[in-house]
This record gives sequence, C-alpha cells and structure tokens, in this order.
Amino acid sequence: MSEQEVRDYFRDLYELGVDETASLDEKIERAISVGQDRLDVDYGVLSYTGAGEYEVIGSTIQSGDYQTGSVHELETTWCRHVVGQEALVVITDAGDSAYSDDIAREVTGLQCYIGAPITVDGDTYGTLCFSGEEPRAVEFTEDEQRFVELLTQWISHEIERERHYQALDTQNERLNEFAGVLAHDLRNPLTSALGYTELAAETATDPEAEYLDIVVDSLGRMETLITDTLSLAREGVDVGERESVQLSVIARAAWDTVEPDAASLEIVDDRTIQADASRLRQLFENLFRNVDEHCGTDVAVTVERTEDGFAVEDTGPGLPPAIADSLFGGSYGEQRRGLGLLIIERVVSGHGWSGSVHSSEAGTRFEFSDVGVVTNPPTR
Repeated sequence: MSEQEVRDYFRDLYELGVDETASLDEKIERAISVGQDRLDVDYGVLSYTGAGEYEVIGSTIQSGDYQTGSVHELETTWCRHVVGQEALVVITDAGDSAYSDDIAREVTGLQCYIGAPITVDGDTYGTLCFSGEEPRAVEFTEDEQRFVELLTQWISHEIERERHYQALDTQNERLNEFAGVLAHDLRNPLTSALGYTELAAETATDPEAEYLDIVVDSLGRMETLITDTLSLAREGVDVGERESVQLSVIARAAWDTVEPDAASLEIVDDRTIQADASRLRQLFENLFRNVDEHCGTDVAVTVERTEDGFAVEDTGPGLPPAIADSLFGGSYGEQRRGLGLLIIERVVSGHGWSGSVHSSEAGTRFEFSDVGVVTNPPTR
C-alpha cells in the first residue's frame, strides 16, 4: 500500500468524525460504505449480537440475506469468532486457512473476511465486518487491519454516545415530571397554609400577629424554594437560543421582579452581549434575591461592564468564606446553602462563561467573563 493510500484511509476517518450534523444511522451507513470501498470487497455489515443472535444494523447489501433488519443465527456466521475472541479476525482465503471446514463458509458463501468487535460501555455490542464471495488476491495489510480497528472504535464511540444521550433525555424527562408533580403536591397545601395564616393575621394582636408574620415570611420562602427547584430540574444547564441582549434592560427587569426593600441599583456601564435572555434574567434575579434576603439595609448594587464580560457588586456584609470558596468549581462543603447560587452556576456554565466571586466584609463582587460581547457603548 502506498503512502498516499495510507493518508487516504485516515483522511476518511477524519471526515467521518467532523460531521456533527449527521444522525447515528447516517454515520454508520457512511462508515460501512467507506470501509467497503477502501478495502475493495463486496460487502460491509454492522451487526448487533448482544441478544445472542446476529441482527444486521447496517449493511451495504440492499436485498436478500444480510440486508439491514434481517436476523440470523450467530453460530452460522464468521462474526461468531470475533465475538468469541473479542478481537480482530482476518481471513484472506477461507478455503486455504484454518477455517476451511467452518460452517460459516458453507452457510454464507463468503470466502474472505475481516471483522472487529464493537464495544459499548465495556460490553461487546456486535461486530463490524467486510467480506467477499471470492478469496482476496492479496493479504489484508497491517494498515488495512488498523483501519478496520479504528473504524470500529469510532463506531463504538458513536453508539455509546447516542446511548448516553438517550439515557440522559429519559432521565431528564422523568426528573421534569417528578419535579412538576412534587411542586404541585407541595403548592396545594402551601397555598392553603398561607391563605389561612394571612386571614388569621388580620384579626390577631401582638405578640401573635408578629408570630404569624414570621410564618407568612417562611411560607413565602418555601414558595420561592419550590419555584427555584422546579426551574433547576426543568432547565438544568440548558441554554436556549442566544440573542443580542442589553445588560441594563435584563438587570432592571430582574430588579423590578425581586424588588429589594432596602437596596439600590446602579448600571455603571452598559453592554450588549449574546445570551439567552430568560436564563440571564434568572441569574440577575438570584443575585438580587440574595442581596434582598442576606445583605441588610442601605445596600448599593452595581452592574458594570468589564473587559470581556460584566460584574455585579454589592456593599453587603459578604459571603461566608466556605460558601464563596465553593462557587464556580470550588469544593462543595457542608456549609453550602441556597439553590439560588446553584442556579447562577448553571446559567454561567450553560453559556460557557467563566465565573468568579470575591467577597469580604466590604461586599461581594461576582464577575462573569469570556462572554460573547456584541458592542461596547462609550462610557457615560
């Protein structure tokens, strides 16, 4: 085999791997066709043998035996040797080999064969094989054998990845359903408790009225936790379509939603970035809610442009060191609290941004960098 032919083999593998738009079936079809053409044999077949039979998953055979979807006895195929040995099997001329009396030669009529195992999550899934009805004129070279092994490894990876995605989709669907049911079942008694508590508070006198106000606040906090949990379960790290959004618009909308009682907001420098507007608003809402619930009175909050992103800073008492150290890739310690902080991390990672936090007694500063910046308006 010439040096150019060797380069062509590995160019084919590269081109198969770079197309992320093709479906798994399309990738398998291309891989089998490429292997058949490069090896210059009659057939290429991908099989599934995990159930003890020989099921054809993909094939260059368009009709008759061994077309896609057909099922055969594994013990009558050459591929049973691959499954049994869990290794590459190479037969250039079946009649002039140790396999001359093999049942597969009689049943399939194939006289040359090369096949390797497909392994998915550590288990043998099936085989990828190439074969012909006549003995091969020349031996399968080491480069050709290596090509088949690499092609097999690539298909194994693609099947494994598809399985993982399907399992994750199923898991997310179940989590979404569970979160919805849980939120519904919790909100019904919570709404009743809140309604009756507010009714009782209208006619109560101190100190009972003060106690009931505390209960109302606690029930409101529970409602927020339910909303945050449902949001986290349903949206996870997914970020939808990105668009050009203005930080000041999103930040002020979030501020109006949270309405911190004893804090003020200032936009120092505005900026337009590429982001999922809904998820970005979630980030701001959770930052502002943290200020409202934990920073006391007379707190100034600033949103400002940075070199490659933006920052949100407050003049509150600062985060506990254990919590600050746990954020954005730190160690998740026992003192970590709050779904709001987790949602912030998910929004950042979902966008592919970098996040950091600097906190002291003088305040806390969240910085978000590697953000897709659209424009940088002049500083006013």
